Amino acid sequence: MKEPNKRIPIYLQIREYITEQIRLGSWKSGDTLPSENELARLFQGSRITVKQALKTLVEEGVVYRVQGKGSFVAEGADSIMQAMDSPVSINSFSLHPVAGAPQYAGERLSAPPFIAFIIQNTLDSICSELLLGIEAAAADGGFRVLFMNARESRERELAMLKEAVQSGAKGIILFPVHGETYNEEVLRLTMEQYPVVVLDRYLRGVETNCVCSDNENGAYQAVSYLISKGHRRIGCISSPVLGTTSLEDRLHGYEQALADNLIPVDHAARLFEPTPEGIINFLRTQTTLTGLVAFDNVHGSLIMKAAEHLGIRIPEDLSLVIFDDYSYPELFRVPPTVIVQPFRKMGQEAALLLMELIHSPQAERRRITLPVQLIERKSVENPPSSPR
Repeated sequence: MKEPNKRIPIYLQIREYITEQIRLGSWKSGDTLPSENELARLFQGSRITVKQALKTLVEEGVVYRVQGKGSFVAEGADSIMQAMDSPVSINSFSLHPVAGAPQYAGERLSAPPFIAFIIQNTLDSICSELLLGIEAAAADGGFRVLFMNARESRERELAMLKEAVQSGAKGIILFPVHGETYNEEVLRLTMEQYPVVVLDRYLRGVETNCVCSDNENGAYQAVSYLISKGHRRIGCISSPVLGTTSLEDRLHGYEQALADNLIPVDHAARLFEPTPEGIINFLRTQTTLTGLVAFDNVHGSLIMKAAEHLGIRIPEDLSLVIFDDYSYPELFRVPPTVIVQPFRKMGQEAALLLMELIHSPQAERRRITLPVQLIERKSVENPPSSPR
């Protein structure tokens, strides 16, 4: 994100960002807001400033707070939003006058063009990093960013694609919901030369503009690292991979690393529809497994909890490599070894590509693949001498 507007207090920018997301329907009653740390990082402010913004929203009845759990959208917040004045565009946010707050002359500007960023879910640090990259590049190019949350719903994502176009967005950056082989609306817009860039995955057999990480190489690195430590029985846990090219590529990288080291693929050592109970049962039955790759950090966390529940020590009994990092890995009992994707760079490249398409709609379609990095911490060591 570019430097905050010095003439508008950061707490007002935070307040207006939150109210705009509620007004647009991205956040509904009962939804959890980003954490204080995430908001502070997003706006380059302090937690005290974030607390001030949230306090104002609580007093207005827009937000309520639960000690130890976070901040949530209040019941009826959308009605309060509808009662507010019409928004005034500032940078990539829409700002409104606040009762009792100081007014700054000359801040009302004509609205610059905007692009839409549709994401599958907002409740993680990945979203913050993507948004930081997108906003920085878009702002430098003279565009605002309309942020829309599909909340893991393909139907909602489809509606948002149509809404963004109808609202006048000059282009769309889409981080798709899991499980899509392709989205017909994305295909239609692409064929009509409407500027669309897809993040994280691509559409097999269809030339689309996309920016993604080298998922295959990331999984290959993870398995190769475990093999270098002496592991031969290496499993993987993932959401269903079919139709999600990023996960399909990770699976291929996992299998290729095993094949290159003459290790047969054991299908029983793979779990593709994991629930917390399913992971516990998987670890309980796969007693000869010494290494494991989690294809995302949500399942990485579930694996660590399941192992603790079963008395399986990481890394003494089971070594673990996780795709995607955590905001505070040092807080884990065993800081995990991870494959890191450059999400901020991904967002920046997506915005740059989208603006190029806006100015040249007939430009050749491109897939930009960014390298990933293995960060070694404490969750991997040599395999145990005997099975669990």
